[in-house]
Amino acid sequence: MAITRGQNFKEIGGSCLQVTLSDLTCNRIDGNLKQIDAGNGQVFGVSANGSVYTRHDGTWVWVPGNLAHVTVGPAGVWGVDGAYNIYRKRGGYWLVMSGLLKQIDAGGNGIVSGVNMNDEIFCVHQDEVRSAISISSPNYNRIDGQLKYYSCGPYSCWGVNANDVIYVRPNVESSQCAGSNWVKVDGGLSMIETGTDGSVYGVNSNGNVYRRDGITSQNPAGTSWTQINIGGISFKHVTVDLEELWLVTTLNNIIHCQ
Repeated sequence: MAITRGQNFKEIGGSCLQVTLSDLTCNRIDGNLKQIDAGNGQVFGVSANGSVYTRHDGTWVWVPGNLAHVTVGPAGVWGVDGAYNIYRKRGGYWLVMSGLLKQIDAGGNGIVSGVNMNDEIFCVHQDEVRSAISISSPNYNRIDGQLKYYSCGPYSCWGVNANDVIYVRPNVESSQCAGSNWVKVDGGLSMIETGTDGSVYGVNSNGNVYRRDGITSQNPAGTSWTQINIGGISFKHVTVDLEELWLVTTLNNIIHCQ
């Protein structure tokens, strides 16, 4: 079922401001990745051939395994492979979990969420995440609607659908990962990420990076978008943690901004 206007539907407007941040220092980082994720002071990424890496002491360290998408956050380190199988990293091992997802997120209040190959949305409560250690776990909660990308923070979860329409899901709790209702947000993005501090960044189909401003616990949808101009480079992925941006260009180059 697609997300459509309905009884619990709200729409948030706002303006977009394009800026070049003079206090943002960005550098090209060695290596090439197709996807990257940061959270809890850690950074993980996957290369075009599925190799997994983590950032340690200023260098990339290879992590055994082969994934299509990786995530790190309060819920730990999770990933999915090219066949949509779900894995959780425990120590030096990847444990196979139940279910199939194409994109996964370990942010939020210790919950896990993601979307499958049919753009159906799922989430796992914090207590289920903590006990998930085998292929028979965890239990997934279906969320109404369809999205191609979904990411959660401490205040809310954000997602984009196949048409790049943006939605936010407020009232998401560790024991109620599904939240309450969908709120449509102005703009269009091809992917979106929510930081553990509640900040939201995304990339549109033209490779432009945007930040959502005005987000608070009282106003989880924020107020407006600011375009972040980073040297005129086109990007396809962005993630944020500890007020640092990690970005992947359309050529799989890695940019780090402080």
